Amino acid sequence: MTPTSVQAAPLVRPVWRRLRLWVGLAALLVLAALVVVPFTHAPGRPLDPASTEPNGSRALDRVLAGYGISLTETASIGTALRAGSDATVVVTVPDDYSDAQLRDLAAAPARLVLVSPGRRATAAVAPALEPDPNALVEPDPNCDDPGAIATGLIEPPDDGVAYRERSDTSAGRLVRCYGGGYVVGDRLTVLGSTSVLENSTLGRTGVAALAINAVTADRRVTRVVWLVPGADAAGPGAASVWDLFPAGAQRAFWWLIGLGVLVVLWRARRLGAVIGEALPVIVRSAEVVEGHGRLYLRAGARDRAAAALRAAASERVAARLGLPRTSPPPQIALTAAPLVGRAPAELAGLLTGPPPVDDARLVRLARDLDAFEAAVAALEPRTTDRSTYRGEATP
Repeated sequence: MTPTSVQAAPLVRPVWRRLRLWVGLAALLVLAALVVVPFTHAPGRPLDPASTEPNGSRALDRVLAGYGISLTETASIGTALRAGSDATVVVTVPDDYSDAQLRDLAAAPARLVLVSPGRRATAAVAPALEPDPNALVEPDPNCDDPGAIATGLIEPPDDGVAYRERSDTSAGRLVRCYGGGYVVGDRLTVLGSTSVLENSTLGRTGVAALAINAVTADRRVTRVVWLVPGADAAGPGAASVWDLFPAGAQRAFWWLIGLGVLVVLWRARRLGAVIGEALPVIVRSAEVVEGHGRLYLRAGARDRAAAALRAAASERVAARLGLPRTSPPPQIALTAAPLVGRAPAELAGLLTGPPPVDDARLVRLARDLDAFEAAVAALEPRTTDRSTYRGEATP
């Protein structure tokens, strides 16, 4: 006989077969990016003086430059506090700053402009003011502020918020114009709209003039410090790690997590019925019992160990007495009591008593159960007739 050549089957699939799914997904993502990116553009940050997007403020920056007014963008509170009396600090998102930071800005030499502050931010700087949700910004100034009079009629912004005087405080020298949408003080201006400073609305009637007069204090300042939220902002909200990533990173992250879950569910699907396989090693029953005992000992589970001993003893005794294996312990005790010469209550307590409180009593319970089983096993065959258990006389 010629020896037949035997080739070992490959134990590992080729690398390509394992990686082709991930390579395909990566190629699909790259292709989608190449298709989508040319037709989209990253949105700029709202009120960014360098952004030409509709919500940016590049147009206002150019207009201010035409009047010889420089605009400096910063995210540092320290830079804003160091601005002199010839400058205006514009806080684009006042609600991102704490009350102490806002009060420090109000106490600084520079003039302060708050853009659409909420109730908390307004109270921190101007306790006499509060947002009025029921009022609307009016097109007519209806006030004696020179800048508002020079601006004249405006086309009210869509997001305008009006401010009113609180009844329990005095507004001091604050002047409310345009129905409260523009409030002017000695060194404070509250502008109730962010769109007044945006590129998309600067061309509306009177909006550009109102924005310039609000930012420059009727063109009496020569510098504007544009404060945008950054690491220095310490508002009431907790800082988030997503602040370190570009806009949309959080949505992309959760989208990838969802995609990963779908891939896992797809790859983990069952292709058929469960197939039982033989164990690679033989585990002897004595080793299993010993292992369970050690686990009970380590966990201190004397109640479970006692319940397991009693259940096993009850099942074996019921089988020797000819009773169903599911017979309750009281029935087993009542049947076995006259045969082994013990009281039914004693046997019932042995099979259903409280769990042992220590290891010594657990060992004693195991010995008592063994003795009980031995006594039942020693019965003669004639004594295990079912008629005896029913109280009938054996002929």
